[in-house]
Amino acid sequence: MSSRHLIIVLSTTLLACQGRVPRIDRVADSTAINALIDRATAANNAGDIEGWVALFEDGAIYMPPGSPEVTSMDGLKGAAAAGFTRFNADIRIIPVELAVLGDWAFSRSKVTGSVTPKTGGDRIPVNIKQLTLYHRQGDGTWRIARLMNNTNRE
Repeated sequence: MSSRHLIIVLSTTLLACQGRVPRIDRVADSTAINALIDRATAANNAGDIEGWVALFEDGAIYMPPGSPEVTSMDGLKGAAAAGFTRFNADIRIIPVELAVLGDWAFSRSKVTGSVTPKTGGDRIPVNIKQLTLYHRQGDGTWRIARLMNNTNRE
């Protein structure tokens, strides 16, 4: 087969396959992920355990600073309850970098604001860096697959 024939065959094959390749709408995906980040902010500030856990997909892993990784939905509920029952939060999650890579995406964010102990006491500043890996679900929605954060030293 000549190289000209090979190019024609490959071009025809690629054109035929184009109809089967899903188009990625990075703007819509970024918008959906930013909405998920907004829901995470709202759940944290409301102390909404169920709302926070619902942001994660089955099999998600949360890696909090200085603690063992959390690998189950019950563990996520426990992690949320441990913080939400002790503190009132007033935080913002601000994406610094967001990339969509097909059915996966990641964000690098900063989390700022403060928490106040529910038993009383001074506000505690929050200054955290966070890396989140998102996964598109079968229904097209996005959920958190991995979440890792760490405090910045001041």
